[in-house]
Amino acid sequence: MQDFYRIEQGYEQRANDVAMNACVKLEKDMHYEPCVQAIITFNAEYRHKKVTKEEARKEKLTKEEYMMVNI
Repeated sequence: MQDFYRIEQGYEQRANDVAMNACVKLEKDMHYEPCVQAIITFNAEYRHKKVTKEEARKEKLTKEEYMMVNI
């Protein structure tokens, strides 16, 4: 569900700045989250062990290992 807001007169620039900062953060998250999910999936499928998100954030995979994961 989407929320719609009306911007009060005089706050247009501030609202635009807030929206742009939120978009930058979301864009960074779009690249970060799939990497974490790929580590979780790789460990489940190939190493047969369960890994939490906290553990996955500390682990790195090689390029070949990332390419083996199909998400």
